[in-house]
Order: sequence, then structure tokens, then C-alpha cells
Amino acid sequence: MRPIPLNFLTMYADLAQGFEYADEAGSITTRKIKGKAYVYLTTKEGATRRQRSLGPAGDPKVQERARRITAAAERARNMRTVVSTLKQKARIPAPTLPVGRVLEAVSRAGLFKRGITLVGTAAYQTYPCVIGAYLPTAAFTTNDIDLSVVEFEPGDSEEDIEIVLRRANQTFKPRWHADDKLPKVFMADDGLRVDMLTRLGRGHKPVVEVNALGCAATALSFQEFPSEETIETVALYGSGVLVSVPTPMRFAVHKLLVAQRRGTADKRQKDLRQAQELIDIFLKTDEVALQGTLDEARGRGKAWKTAINASLREIGREARQGLLPLPVEA
Repeated sequence: MRPIPLNFLTMYADLAQGFEYADEAGSITTRKIKGKAYVYLTTKEGATRRQRSLGPAGDPKVQERARRITAAAERARNMRTVVSTLKQKARIPAPTLPVGRVLEAVSRAGLFKRGITLVGTAAYQTYPCVIGAYLPTAAFTTNDIDLSVVEFEPGDSEEDIEIVLRRANQTFKPRWHADDKLPKVFMADDGLRVDMLTRLGRGHKPVVEVNALGCAATALSFQEFPSEETIETVALYGSGVLVSVPTPMRFAVHKLLVAQRRGTADKRQKDLRQAQELIDIFLKTDEVALQGTLDEARGRGKAWKTAINASLREIGREARQGLLPLPVEA
């Protein structure tokens, strides 16, 4: 385990605290229309810029709102400096520009707040400053974004996910399959892919419709596990993007589970390596909690227990003395 220096961890903690301010950030301009002055706010979401009127420039409420927005913009500039430092000097992994734009659009739409969980490598990249150590696999780039809707609670006037994604990249389009009633995969012209995922429920339907988002979701075994316990982390894009991800420990155990269902060797090895990197850290920092999480997952059924134990054997975490113990098989 190679720890991240404390000064950089402190910077990350300060960055995360910056999201406690709910004021919207943007640039303020004043325009005259038919001789009257109006205040306008310009904001950016992904690749899209929006401008809207806040009201007459002489209105005290409009002036106060403009003041708060200007202050929020200053905080955002400071946060961008922190993000840049963490990326360039601390070498903390960050999403690529296309991935960052999508995460920003989804976050601005409030979807992470309403229960959507970011899973996969894009989530893994947010863990180093959370656990205080560098994760080699987190530096790998990804052209896939996996969004779990297991715990999603839609708002009163939810937008289709395609509309949200197109704010990040106008070329996002559904990727239809023969039996689709609603799309479950979206792709942009640059190859960036967004997959909607959910749990495998009763009846084992392979696809579940999420009408509130105008999409469907692929139902997968074990998918409920990572979404049951989530945390907010910061993706290092722009001034930082607040996202919801599984706790690192749940993420690691989930990777042990899904590795045994992978159809390709490269994805299987990537799952196992990400699990091993986290597990080796937890063995030194919180082995009791790790064992408890493993036991909880094993207790959900034979398929769960078999998959976890098989993956642990593959990564060599079977003995004590610094390696993870396995229970005696019944």
C-alpha cells in the first residue's frame, strides 16, 4: 500500500466540503432590453451552455441572488485549482474529458441525489482519496459508464436520461436491440458508452423498464449488493463532480462476485485486480469489517458463497498471516 500524502488528503477533504454550499455557480451579465436592464445567468453542463434571465437588475432579490451566484463562482474557481493540483501534483486518477462531462450532467440533473449509483471503473477512480492510498488500476482509462438504478426514486418531473446525456455530448443516441421497448444502452460518436443496470428481481426478467427516465436497465445477478451502501465522492473533473458510489468495501466484494460471471478474460482479470487492490488495503486497515462484509454476502446463498470463494482463491487470499482466511466449505 502506497499512502497518499496527508496534505493532499486534506485538500481533497476541503474540496468535498465545498459541495455543502447549495448556491448555483455561473457567470452574471447585465443586458438592456427596450431600455430596461436585466440580469442574466450563464451556466455550463457538460458541453452545453445555458443562459436565462434572473429578472430586472433593480430588483433587490435579483441583486442578492446574483451576489450569491458570483460568490459560488469564486468558490468554483478555487475548487478547480484544487482539482488541478490533485491531478497534476498528487497524481490522483481523474475521469477523461468525455466521462467527466457525463458525470457532471448526471450530477447536475440531481440523479445521484435521487438514488442512481455510479459503478464500474469510473466509480473506482474516486476511491484513492477516500481510502488514503493509491490504487494502480484506478489510473486505467475507461470508455464505459455504468449507472445503477437499483435504489432510484424519481422526482415529480424527471427528464429522460437521453436528454441528460446529450447535455454532455450531443451525439449520444440509444443503442437499440431487437427486443427493446426502451433503450438500456446509449452511445456517443466518440465511442463513449453508458449502460443502465439494475438488480435481477423475481421472475428473473433480463430487462427492467425505468419509465421515469425513458429507458430500461439490464438486470444482473448481485447488482443490488453495491447499491445498498453508498457514499458521496468527488470525481476530479472541472471544479469537482459529486457522485454517489458504493462503499469501497462493497465495491470490492461485488467485484469478487461478478468476476465469476464474466465472459471475457480481460474483464474478469480487471475485476479481480480491483478487488485485490482494495482487499489488501482493508486487510491492513479494517480486516474485521471486511470479514463481516464477506460473511454477509456469503450468507445470501450458495451462488454468492461459491463466487466469492472462487475469486478469493484466484487472487491468492486464502490463508492467514496477512492473507484473507476462507471458511471451511460445508
